[in-house]
Amino acid sequence: MAPNIISTYKLARTCALMIDNGDFDSISLDYVEIDWEENGENLVARGAHHAELFKSHPDTLYINWAAAMQIQFHVCDLDQTWKGNREEWARQYLKIFVSSAEERCNRMREMYITPFLKYIV
Repeated sequence: MAPNIISTYKLARTCALMIDNGDFDSISLDYVEIDWEENGENLVARGAHHAELFKSHPDTLYINWAAAMQIQFHVCDLDQTWKGNREEWARQYLKIFVSSAEERCNRMREMYITPFLKYIV
């Protein structure tokens, strides 16, 4: 599994603040990944990758609900083809986040609440 990179909830809150404040330029989320290789007792950098979160398509981000609601990816694999502006990105991300959260809540209710309601007096 790719490393935990950022909390989906914190990113949703950040997007909401950006929209509320009309401030889309004062924040940037950049990631650097280093490819390390063991060489005896040393680590040698064999490659490096850079990606900007706001250049990825929000619908390509993997939300791992089981891992503390984290978006997970390898920087070298992060899509960088988003052509919209940051306000459009923030709104698209929130749309996907809310849809995913609603689906998760429905599944949680079906699995962990509804089957046991009949046992509660």
